[in-house]
Amino acid sequence: MSTRLERLRALLNARHLDSVLITHPNNRFYLSGYSGEDDPPNESAGVLLVAADRELLLTGATNEAWAAAEAPDWTVQPWDRPWTGTVAKLLTEWEARRVGFEEDAINVSTYNELIATLENGVELVPLGDTVDQLRLIKDEAEQRAMAQVIDLTDRAFAAATSDLQAGITEKALAWRIEQRVREFGGDGLAFPVIVAAGPHAARPHHNPTERQIQDSEPIIIDMGARLAGYNGDLTRTIWLGEPGPRLFEIYDIVRRAQEAALAFLRAGVTGKEADNVARQVVDEAGYGEYFTHGLGHGLGVRVHEAPNASKASENILVAGSVLTVEPGIYMPDWGGVRIEDVGIVRDDGFEVLTRAPKRTPEPDGSAPRENAR
Repeated sequence: MSTRLERLRALLNARHLDSVLITHPNNRFYLSGYSGEDDPPNESAGVLLVAADRELLLTGATNEAWAAAEAPDWTVQPWDRPWTGTVAKLLTEWEARRVGFEEDAINVSTYNELIATLENGVELVPLGDTVDQLRLIKDEAEQRAMAQVIDLTDRAFAAATSDLQAGITEKALAWRIEQRVREFGGDGLAFPVIVAAGPHAARPHHNPTERQIQDSEPIIIDMGARLAGYNGDLTRTIWLGEPGPRLFEIYDIVRRAQEAALAFLRAGVTGKEADNVARQVVDEAGYGEYFTHGLGHGLGVRVHEAPNASKASENILVAGSVLTVEPGIYMPDWGGVRIEDVGIVRDDGFEVLTRAPKRTPEPDGSAPRENAR
């Protein structure tokens, strides 16, 4: 944690700031280790106040012992409500004049409250995504944490789908997946489980319904466990019985698009270039208009974070960043196929962390074979 704090202080110095106020729960956890959960829009479990020579974790008295246990390197101080008054008082004591703040992690009423209590002459400076960028490169501890949560996600998926039969509903399968995540030690879900069967698979972010799953139709499952503050993310397209020629064709295109991107990814390429490699495969197969989202996104303490890989992503991928690779084709009134793996960008390639098997249909529509990736 000390290295992360040093990097924040370097940012503070580069922006000519006297102190920084951290209000986003993900950044609070990343910098301190304190995992308290906020209750939006107004209830915060804690904020961080950092200057060049001191750092404080401010929280309610009920969370003080919890915060102290999880953030032993920080001075934990209980606040008076509203917490904005405590922050304003401390900034006055510290003689701070330029204070960085996360404008996307503070609501209007709290911002106005803070402005009203600050001493004249104190300037609040929006930080944009600069604090988020500190999380771009995962250190060794984070890479281990990501490997663990991806492994848990893989195992929960395999257990939940091992004995599927036609007739189970999307909701029931989603609940089964959530149960397996908990049984295997997950802290919860990274996001609500997506189970989209048949025509519903044409919706990339479908909410599970009472629709019963049938034989020979595409079933998109998008899920992720949450463990020790980090998130998993996995998508597989499966089916019951024989897939049929259309599902084979579309699945094979998506598989080839993903394989091309996985082989191309490495430090130094842009997110746009990686997206284009996968998109070219889909375009050449005649389904380009049905690939309706970007290739992938960063993953860590947030489900969606830097870096990005899409048609508009000019960011250069750097070694140590974690990225999802998830091309998809979505056909209205039929369904869709998406395959997603997670990996770490390396100087010489892309290390795939995901191990959940992929079911690859045979060209004649016969029973699928299992692939390790």
